[in-house]
This record gives sequence, C-alpha cells and structure tokens, in this order.
Amino acid sequence: MSLLTPLQSRTARILRGLTFLIAASVPLAAQAATDLMSVYAKALDANPDYQSAVSAFHVAVEARPQALSKLLPQVAALGNAAEAEQAISGRYFLDTTAVAPEGFDSNKRDQFYSVGYALGLTQAVFHWDLFVSLDEADLKVGSAGLQIYDAQDALRVGVAEAYFGVLAADDLVRFTAAERDAINQLLDQVKNRYASGLLTDLDVKQAQSQADLAAAALIGAENAVQVSRVELEQITGGQRYDVLKTLSPQYQPEPPSPDRLNDWIERARVQNLKLQAQRYSTQVAQKEVARAQSLRYPTLDAYAGRQYSYANGGISRGIGAGNNHEWDDRVQLNMKLPIYSGGAVSSAIRAAQAGFDKARYDEASVLNQAVKDTQVAFLNSSAEMAQIAAFRQAVQSAQEAEASARTGYDVGTKTLSDVLQAVRGRYKAERDYAQARYTYLVNYLKLKRAAGALNNADLLAVNKWLQ
Repeated sequence: MSLLTPLQSRTARILRGLTFLIAASVPLAAQAATDLMSVYAKALDANPDYQSAVSAFHVAVEARPQALSKLLPQVAALGNAAEAEQAISGRYFLDTTAVAPEGFDSNKRDQFYSVGYALGLTQAVFHWDLFVSLDEADLKVGSAGLQIYDAQDALRVGVAEAYFGVLAADDLVRFTAAERDAINQLLDQVKNRYASGLLTDLDVKQAQSQADLAAAALIGAENAVQVSRVELEQITGGQRYDVLKTLSPQYQPEPPSPDRLNDWIERARVQNLKLQAQRYSTQVAQKEVARAQSLRYPTLDAYAGRQYSYANGGISRGIGAGNNHEWDDRVQLNMKLPIYSGGAVSSAIRAAQAGFDKARYDEASVLNQAVKDTQVAFLNSSAEMAQIAAFRQAVQSAQEAEASARTGYDVGTKTLSDVLQAVRGRYKAERDYAQARYTYLVNYLKLKRAAGALNNADLLAVNKWLQ
C-alpha cells in the first residue's frame, strides 16, 4: 500500500524535467542563476522536515497490514529435544495389595532422551476490537497521506518565502548602497561649498550624520543578505546558491481568482489539508471509543493442532517404561467472556471518550485557524495589490521630488535638509515597491495553501516571471 513512494519519485522527476526545460529555454549566459523551481526541486530531496513527513507516512502505511494480520490465521510450531536423568527411591503402593500390604520398596535410576513437537493454528472468529483496529489503520493512513501533502505545500511556501527573502535582502543592499553613494556625493558638495565659504559648519555636520547613518544601514543590509541566504540554505538541506534569478520589472500582480473572500473561505472549510487530516484523526478517536467498548464483548477463536512426544525411557512414565510415543490431535472453539477486570475496561472507555472530545475540539481549532489564515492571506493580497500600485506611483513621485529638490538646492530655494530628505524618500519608495511585490507573491501562495488549492502550477506561474 506504499502509494506515495512512486508518487513522490514521479513528482521529483517531473520537477527536474521542468527545471531542465526552463533552463534550456534561456541563454547560456543566464543559466548560472538559479530559479525558484530549481530550488524547490532540490528541497524535495534534501529538506529534513519534508523527508520526516514522508517517513511518517511510511510508518502509518504499515499500520494496516499489522492490524489485518491479527485477523488472519496464526500458525506456530514448537520443538524440543532433551537428554534427561531421573531417579526414584522409597516405598510405594502402601495398603494397595493383600500380597504386600506394606507396599513395595523401589530404588531406580534411568537415563534417557526425548523429543517432541507441537503445531497449532488459531483463527480469530469474533474479535470486534480487531475489526475496529483495522478501520483505525485505514483512517491513520488517510490522515498521514494528507499530512505529507500539507508538508509539501508548506515546503512550497517556505521555499518561495526564503527565495524572495534573499531577493528582498539583495535589493535592500542595492538601494541602501545607492542611497549611501548619493548622500556621499552631497557630502562632497557640501564640503566644497563650505571650503568656499558658501555653507556653514552645521551643514557639513548635518550631511556627515546622514552619510554615517547610510553607512550603518548598509552594514545592516549586508548582514541581512547573509541571514536570508542561511535561511534559504537551511530549508533546502544546506544547498548553496550563488546567484538567484530576479523578479522581472514587467511583473504585475493579478487579483486572486475568485476575487471574493467568502469563496476562498468555503474552499478552506472543505479543502484545507490540515483540516482534512484532523477530521481523520477525529474519526480515529471515535473508533478508539468503539474499541474500548468492545473489551466488554465475548471473543471466539478456533484452534486446530497436534502435539507429539517420544521418550526411550523415564521413570515418570512408569517404572521400566521405554520407547513411548504420545500424541494429541484436537480441533476446538475457545470462547472468552469478560466479567470483571478491576474497572480497567470502564476506565479505558472514559479515557477514549475524553480523547474523542479532545479530537473534536482540535478539529474546531484547526477549522478556525484555516479560516483565519485564509482571511488574512486574502486581505493581505488585496491590500498589497493596492499598495504595489501606490508604491509604483510613489517611486515616480519620489524621483521627481529628488530632482526638484536638487535643482532648488542649486538655485537656493531648497535647503540641504530638503535634498537629504528627498534622497532618502526616493530610495525608501523603491525599497517598499520591491518588497511589496515579493510579499504579494508569498501571500498569494499562502492563500492557495490555506484553501487547499496550492500545487506545482502555482510555483511555475511565479517562476516564469523570474529572469
């Protein structure tokens, strides 16, 4: 019943094939950069959390044959061989004969060997707890299967989040470095004007403080790059990536389809993988109640077997015995009716009922979380679409404001503070615009996952915008 192994390997092969086709479709000079699908394909093989879920599935799969085996015939064979010595002494058979009313004296020692075997077959005829356990095993396999697909969805989102985290950190360094260079150019201009007596010492100090802040920000940005790459390497099992493909400037987000929150919530109520897995767990807990109650039911087993033994001597078989063969062939039905077990069965039923109650509350909690995740992801996606449009306009406005401030500063209508503020405002707008595009993509994948609708096609749709 190891259904997932071929499915998993087939998925990995498809991903590798897609990665090859995507890589073959771009110029050789650009193939040094790694794209999102390549990272995901490596993560499938190397991510320890996902591989742990795969192993947990294989463990669950074995529950069914183990439960079924108890309903099938149980055959066992035993054998023995021994070399023994027996001795007897004393007076026996007192008052048993008129010839010798005082009995007989006996003093005998015997050395002999014996062999024997037993062969038996037992078949469960009625064990309600075993039938319930078989149903439980099927439910556990179903739950584990959903959990592994949820782990795969978690890996998709995690890889995308880490991938775009690296791109966002790279952008942060690029924009922060550009901001530092722009402020340093202003600082040089201010120093030249100060040397010519056109500016005061206060202007120099003001420009210098902004340059120092920009340098400090660049140090933090460079550290953020290292941290983001560590996170990407960790989620992909320690794989290193020197260059990643970046998001195309032409990329424009599209609204979620359907563009209605209630539709996504209804999908989540039905399709959310964690919720479906928890529903299986609730059914398992209900079966546990039935299994505990079945401990009060009678059990019936059929037995067929033979026992054989041979000994070439032995006092215990009779004084002077030898060359003895014994066998016992039988077919029988064994019934066991529980009457009282010290309260253990009642306690087991109460514990199972409490476990069922807990599973129902857990299911309600998972449902609430699924609805919440869907709502948050949808609202964030909708808000980020509006933010992206606003940030795009803000970048253009900030660039125009910087140009105007520089011109005004040159003609004396703007102060140095105006120019510095305009420079920082421009690069902040560019950082916000770039970050908003990455955040939207990740939140859209989260929305699809919360609704139980995420698949490889969604990653491919994102991947096509990388260059």
